[in-house]
Amino acid sequence: MRYTVDIDIGGTLTDGLFSDGRQVIATKVDTTPHDFTVCFFECIREGANRLGYESLTDFFADVKVIRWSSTIATNVLAEGKGPKLGLLISEGHGTDLYGNGVSPAINRVLSPENITQISEPISEEEVLRKVRALLEQGVRRICVSLKGAFEDPSIEQRIKKLVDEQFPDHYLGAVPVLLGSDILHHPDSQTRTHLSLINSYVHTPLAVALFKAEDELLLQHKYRKPVYIGHVNGGVARVAKTKGVDTTESGPVFGLHAASYFAKRYGLDKVLSVDVGGTTAKIGLILNGEVITVPNGDLFGIPLKTPWILLRSIALGGGSIARVKNGRVTLGPESMGAYPGPACYNLGGESATLTDAFLVSGAMNPDRFLGGRRRLQMEQARRTIQEQVAGPLNISIEAAAQAIIERAMEMVTDCCNETLKEYGYTTEGFSLFSFGGNGSNFASGVADKLNLKNAYVFGLGPVLSAFGSSVSDICHIHEEWPYQPLNKASVQEVYKLVTLGQERVLRDLEGEGLSAADVELSVEFIIAKNNDESEVIQLPIEKALNGGFQEIAESRSGSTLERVSVKGLSPVSKFELPHVDISSQRAKTDQRRTMLWPKQADHAPIYDWEQLQRGSSFTGPACLESETVSCMVIPGWGVQIDGYGNAVFTKGGA
Repeated sequence: MRYTVDIDIGGTLTDGLFSDGRQVIATKVDTTPHDFTVCFFECIREGANRLGYESLTDFFADVKVIRWSSTIATNVLAEGKGPKLGLLISEGHGTDLYGNGVSPAINRVLSPENITQISEPISEEEVLRKVRALLEQGVRRICVSLKGAFEDPSIEQRIKKLVDEQFPDHYLGAVPVLLGSDILHHPDSQTRTHLSLINSYVHTPLAVALFKAEDELLLQHKYRKPVYIGHVNGGVARVAKTKGVDTTESGPVFGLHAASYFAKRYGLDKVLSVDVGGTTAKIGLILNGEVITVPNGDLFGIPLKTPWILLRSIALGGGSIARVKNGRVTLGPESMGAYPGPACYNLGGESATLTDAFLVSGAMNPDRFLGGRRRLQMEQARRTIQEQVAGPLNISIEAAAQAIIERAMEMVTDCCNETLKEYGYTTEGFSLFSFGGNGSNFASGVADKLNLKNAYVFGLGPVLSAFGSSVSDICHIHEEWPYQPLNKASVQEVYKLVTLGQERVLRDLEGEGLSAADVELSVEFIIAKNNDESEVIQLPIEKALNGGFQEIAESRSGSTLERVSVKGLSPVSKFELPHVDISSQRAKTDQRRTMLWPKQADHAPIYDWEQLQRGSSFTGPACLESETVSCMVIPGWGVQIDGYGNAVFTKGGA
């Protein structure tokens, strides 16, 4: 067995990366939101065919690992397409959901009329009456998140048992009851509530796809090894060890880990990553080569008092619908996805999108989309832009396409600036990594607006999240939230927590069929300071148990230990991208076309990435394109293809 397979399902396109450790093949197919297993297997079939296999079953016999990441959960949140949820909450917290002010989860994942307050001591009659009312309002999943469930989850468990007994499966059907205390053992009631709501909101499409794919792999193709699912912690785990909320942002998170991989190889201390797909754009930070984790995260503005990868998402992608509101162009949050897709797909889409604007502007070659498997229809793109943007604004189609692209650039730039400002940074010293199915077209435009000196677009950029998955390890984490003061007396109690976490992590990894001897164990402590800030300390587990934590407790006596987290990593096969020495040379091309953004440039040169030798350079205005990449280069910027085969943008020339 020799191949690793990494699949990343996005809102519009599904990416695949196939490697035997020496060569790598990238594929793209349309995402099939009606059944995600269709695009999962189509993507693998495309890779298998290119590797010379006629039968998927024969190919799977030569596969040693499959890793699956996705933006399925992210896109459900971004577009607001989850099921109708109901929530049972403690009395007096129907709007704050245990935080301050109105919870941002209300009207994003939960309608106010579907929030039911429960008084204690609970009345069985009252609970059943209120559950029945929620069902009559069309609720499809019910969450129970009560104050005090961290210390004692028994009341939540009693409510679940009561509902299960009174509304058995044949009546309740697809309306399960989910407990906040089951999703996360965390002392903050708002965090438990928010995570249980998010998990319920994204669960169904993900679970259906994962279990169906596993069944088909086993029953039809005799593939008996696990399918590893990408988690927000940057590792992978089996389906059985995965909750819906674990996968939220997993595709983008692996994009960040791929960015970390390249930041280390380029020796860059400050990197701003921009990942633009078909439905969402994601902004992240890489500092000193490492993906940044923040003590308190959020998902689309929903706060979580738990460590989370720093990643900001906005509802913007190639399929984002362009409209005119109050005399201005707007984009999203709705997306046309892969079906029916942008108007230029000619699959029935009747809305103007960012992809249509890129096509009209000359930023995309209509004959090379998806490696030439689909020809984009220029007239369809022009027609919808005329009807929905140019006409209402009384401007030309070309000017409307420029306005749509300008709005997209502004949205990404604004999100970058807000993210940097939130964490105390300016753009000084940062480089831009721009990737994803549509990210390459943002590189020079966003870098210019941010006044950066350089930007990078990757040869594997359209499948960079799949590449990030390909360099990931199997990961299991066990966490506890003791919230106890640090002193000499606390040391032995914490050692017990670390030992318990070690046992559970090793048990989970051994359940994957992995050897404990290969596992790298570490422990992370989060310590609250008096100024409401948190300190994060990571140690190898041996050091933590042999005096390391005692030193921490003694030196920070009086502080509060919030979290103890044991992580186990088990390495799996990875692909190492080769690097070659380069010699500088000017690129040549006979291809030309008009490009419109940021201003019209007639006869702009078009460079074929696959035909350029490493070391080749050119300046904008121009377009760099390949079978999978379309990349505008605006005036004032130069590009050189480096030793990894990536495009390095430099302000002022190559």
